[in-house]
Amino acid sequence: MPVPQKIPNKSDNKKQLARERSIERILASAIVLFSKHGFAQTTMEMIANHAKISKGLAYNYFKSKNQIFEHIIDSHLAKQERLYNNIPPNLSAKEYVREFFFQSIQFAKEERKTMILISVCLFQPSAVSLSKKMIENVERRFAPFKEAMRERFRAYGIKNPDKEM
Repeated sequence: MPVPQKIPNKSDNKKQLARERSIERILASAIVLFSKHGFAQTTMEMIANHAKISKGLAYNYFKSKNQIFEHIIDSHLAKQERLYNNIPPNLSAKEYVREFFFQSIQFAKEERKTMILISVCLFQPSAVSLSKKMIENVERRFAPFKEAMRERFRAYGIKNPDKEM
C-alpha cells in the first residue's frame, strides 16, 4: 500500500519561500562583499548583516563562506553549461567556435558581478585552494565542449587541435 504524501499547506509554502529568499539574499550579499573586500576579508557575519538576516540563520543554510563561494561558482557553471548545451551540434567548426565565443561574451555581460568575483578571488592567496577546486570543476564540466572543439578543428584538417585551443 503506498504511503500517502503530505499535502503542503500555505504555511509550508511560506516557509519555503522565506528560505529561498534568505538564500538568495545570502548569495547576492556574498557576491557583493567578496568582490568588494576580497574572500579573505569577508566574514559570515558581514554576509549575514548585508543580507539582513542573523548570523545563525546564515550558518543554518551554509556551513562556511567557502561553501557559499562554491555554491556561487557551481550555480554560475551550471548556467554556463546550459548555455553551451544549446549550441547546435551540427554547426561547422567555424560556426561552432563563433557561436561558442558569442555565447561566452553574452554570458559574461549578463553575469558581470559573478565574473568579477571569480577574477578577484582567483588572484587572492587565501582563495587558491578554492580556485584549484573551481578550475577542476570547470575542466570536468566543460570537457565535452573542449572535445567538440577538437573534433571541429580536426574537421578542418588540423592534426593537433590542442595547440589551437
